[in-house]
Amino acid sequence: MKPSASNDTGSNHPASSSSEFVKRYVGIISLVSTLLIIVIFWGFYSRTTKLIHDQLLHEARAFFEEIVQTRHWIINQKGVYVKMLPDMRADPNLETIPGLKTVITDQDGERYVLRNHAVITRMISALAQKEQNFIIDITSLNPLNPDNRPDGFERTALEKFEAGAAEYYQMDNAPAGPMFRYMAPLVTQKECLLCHESQGYKLGDIRGGISISVPAQRVIHEINQARIYTIIAAITLLFLLLSVIIYISHHFVKDLKKSEHLLVELATTDSLTGILNRGEGIRRIQQEISRSLRVPQPLSIILVDIDYFKRINDNFGHQVGDRVLQSVSANLTSVLRNYDLICRYGGEEFLIMLPTTELSKALETAERLRLVIAENSTASEDGKSIAITISLGVSSLQEGDSLDGLVYRADNALYIAKEEGRNQVQFIA
Repeated sequence: MKPSASNDTGSNHPASSSSEFVKRYVGIISLVSTLLIIVIFWGFYSRTTKLIHDQLLHEARAFFEEIVQTRHWIINQKGVYVKMLPDMRADPNLETIPGLKTVITDQDGERYVLRNHAVITRMISALAQKEQNFIIDITSLNPLNPDNRPDGFERTALEKFEAGAAEYYQMDNAPAGPMFRYMAPLVTQKECLLCHESQGYKLGDIRGGISISVPAQRVIHEINQARIYTIIAAITLLFLLLSVIIYISHHFVKDLKKSEHLLVELATTDSLTGILNRGEGIRRIQQEISRSLRVPQPLSIILVDIDYFKRINDNFGHQVGDRVLQSVSANLTSVLRNYDLICRYGGEEFLIMLPTTELSKALETAERLRLVIAENSTASEDGKSIAITISLGVSSLQEGDSLDGLVYRADNALYIAKEEGRNQVQFIA
């Protein structure tokens, strides 16, 4: 095992968890933003659609009021005489009214026929329909003229009027295209009784209604355009917003991983030598001991102590002592395998773990370590060479062993090496 903390899969867990948390958080923000944009733009679209419908309704009401006022004027005038064309005939309903002249002749011999408000309204409707403006129908559930029978929409409206409704409207698909249909009731007035009293109507009765049909093709086109513009604007804004969120979150997660990785290194690495600190080293060795006992497989440890390190600090200063520690840790690491582990166990002590290594191979490794350190020296502040040696204690894992027992035997072996003159390897199996 390399001494670097980055080789421990467990040490990456906090960064991974935080990254997942950030991703979930970003996902929630993206979802909420998407829903918010959809709601806002749907509100805009609905509002625009309602305004367009309200415009149609306003136009239809205005047409209705104009027709009603025109009819009242005609009623007050007792009808209007129009020039009689070859295909015109007098209204038989008017001919039954005593004293009413339905056809008159002027001094030039031109004949004029009397038209009441209903006929004039139909003439206006025919003209409006010809010019493709709107269609007007006067109808009733009990019409005098059979041609004024109501269609489905008009019958529904008339039934609602009798139930108390003030108006009725809907969008309708006619053969000529989409139409906005509006209808309001006609209330029997005193002037109306002249023709309609015979039908049993009384003053204030609803005797029919006026139906206004306004072409809605233009309005439907505007609504469709509003829908398209709304969708395009919503998608564009959503794309830009999500792009910004993803961009920011990507860099945030990247910086977060760097920060967490740095924190993990600070928490598991010795700041002076760059190898694992005591706590992280012991944690990993305990994991490896558990695995080796479970498999089972051999495992050995080496406890290393720098000889006369206190003298180095006293004679050359702590800065030189720090350089000695750095040099020793680097040289020890250079001899070890990729899967071996080294940590700073104490002030000038290092603990090395050799997985899948029996005692004989561990002793060979310990001797190589001793020779490497002895062959390398550290320079003092004045450039003098400082000879460095180490003492090493070796022990191997036994059945039912523990870290404490393993370290205890290695520490006793190290004590023997020091008592025997230092710069040597001793072991207690």
